[in-house]
Amino acid sequence: SRAAPAIGAALRDFRGLPHRLELAGEHRGVRFYDDSKGTNVGATARSLEGFPDRSVHAILGGRNKGADLAGLRDVASRKLRRAYLIGESAGELAAALSGAVETVETGTLEAAVAAAAAAATAGEVVVLSPACASFDQFRDYRDRGEQFVRFVEEVTGGVAAGGSDG
Repeated sequence: SRAAPAIGAALRDFRGLPHRLELAGEHRGVRFYDDSKGTNVGATARSLEGFPDRSVHAILGGRNKGADLAGLRDVASRKLRRAYLIGESAGELAAALSGAVETVETGTLEAAVAAAAAAATAGEVVVLSPACASFDQFRDYRDRGEQFVRFVEEVTGGVAAGGSDG
């Protein structure tokens, strides 16, 4: 078919949707992913499943929308190296994940990015996939994702790999 080359080019060039497991940067062999749209336990669990076991430094938290955050225990115990907890739900997440994975209550997204970037080693990933709403500290998930990308740029000293539609 004459459309095949165009279809192939479109698939090859498609960058995905903003804030949905979007590559935000890379530094010293560590990749940073913006999954700010992961605003519930199910979405975050599915995102984390895509990474190798014990390789993920996850930034979790925000305003809990009434979810049972213990639903993250299984995936956290298998996939996470450490969880960095932010926002109103940090204490609730720490309790839910206790014994499953090491947690650090960093409070803010900026502190979480800095701590995760300092701890992650080559081949590991830092993922913002909060499992919570953003409204405790941000306008919306887009604002949270854009700030994550900005903090990644500051930590990596470069321009983020991805872009954003704002």
